[in-house]
Amino acid sequence: ADGGELRLQADTLCLHGDREDAAGFARALRAALEADGVEIAAIGATR
Repeated sequence: ADGGELRLQADTLCLHGDREDAAGFARALRAALEADGVEIAAIGATR
């Protein structure tokens, strides 16, 4: 990991965290993804 940008297409994202700040990290990640136009939905949810 050199800090460079990685482009990919994914249908799902599994986030696991056992850090003390895991919930806050998950909220920040979601906010960043949504700000970038990524649609967040539960598996099986209809659009």
